[in-house]
Amino acid sequence: MSSTVPTTLRAGPATTNTLASQSFTAIYGLIIWLALIPCFFLTTKLITLFDDTLLFIALILPIFIFLIYFIFFVSVVLWSALILKIVNLIHTPKEGIFPRDNKNRDYKFWSLRAVIKKFPLWVCHNVGPFPWTDVFAMKVFGNHVTYKSPVFDAWVDAEFMDIGRGTTIGQGVVIMTSMITTDFLIIKRVKIGKNAVIGAHSVISPGTKIGDNAIIGALSATEIDQEIENDFVYMGNPARKIRKAAFKIKDELSAHERALQKKYDEIKAKIPEIEPKRHIVGTKASLQLHKSEFKEKRAMHHEEKAYVKQAKAKSKARKSEYKIERLQFKADKHIYKAEKQKYESILAMQKAQRAINEKIEKDRHKLQKIENTEREREIKDKRHITFRLKKKSTETKAEE
Repeated sequence: MSSTVPTTLRAGPATTNTLASQSFTAIYGLIIWLALIPCFFLTTKLITLFDDTLLFIALILPIFIFLIYFIFFVSVVLWSALILKIVNLIHTPKEGIFPRDNKNRDYKFWSLRAVIKKFPLWVCHNVGPFPWTDVFAMKVFGNHVTYKSPVFDAWVDAEFMDIGRGTTIGQGVVIMTSMITTDFLIIKRVKIGKNAVIGAHSVISPGTKIGDNAIIGALSATEIDQEIENDFVYMGNPARKIRKAAFKIKDELSAHERALQKKYDEIKAKIPEIEPKRHIVGTKASLQLHKSEFKEKRAMHHEEKAYVKQAKAKSKARKSEYKIERLQFKADKHIYKAEKQKYESILAMQKAQRAINEKIEKDRHKLQKIENTEREREIKDKRHITFRLKKKSTETKAEE
């Protein structure tokens, strides 16, 4: 981020920069320690892979520094989101007006949530020339924002925030979903519609609802719970309706259709609106000539109009054909995936069957081996008994 950053982006509005307890800042140390664990693991892993220090410095060090840089930023956001989820399970965030008292649970947990999100948002804001980092952190923290509406150069609260697609937020804009007054804390959701424009250094108060295609002029400020209508320009402090926002005209025609429309408009401008008169001075032939000219010009007008409509119809037909091809491609893709999964399942079943057969064969060999051993043992026992009987009989005959 550039060093020439307005002070509004460094400290934020004074009405929200407050803490219920200074001891909450100890969470910064916990987040930094947890975020450094994967960085330390990656460092030790890469250093052990290279014995040559010069090779490591020359080839790996730039990539290594970028990886550490990126992993630390992502780890800070994800660990902060995990801690925030645990805190939200203990006390669910809610909108409303609460007393500014350290004993009040809503005020205390709002302050704790602000501390948890402050360090990761600061890291995202200073991570480099990447405007998507702030939006990534806000998405992880549960806000409804899009990457098409970056908040890189604005001060935006990180809860109860909805920003529509295509909205432009000027430099130094302050969007507050929470505000501290003398005795109260106000928390209300801010909703910004699609394709809205918020001028530089404007202040959006809690509870503001900005409609689609609305424009808020620079250095303006909205009131709490103010509703900005669709397609209107608001300016001032407090913001007031000025006029219709007619600066953007939606044009979905192609270049060829636009050229045909222009030609049609030129021809239409040249054709006067001729109405047949009841009393025409002149002969019957002049009256017939006048009528024929009128009909010819009308026919030309309708022909050009039909040509433009035909071009539009062809354009819509091409779009529909493209959609059909796209849907067919998706269907073929799903069919391919299904066939692939079916083939993989068949392979897995065959592999399992082979394993079962091998196991049965091994068990059969073991059983055969045990039976052979038992048979040999029985034969040996029989031989031994026979030998003893013969010996005994020999001894008996000798004694006799």
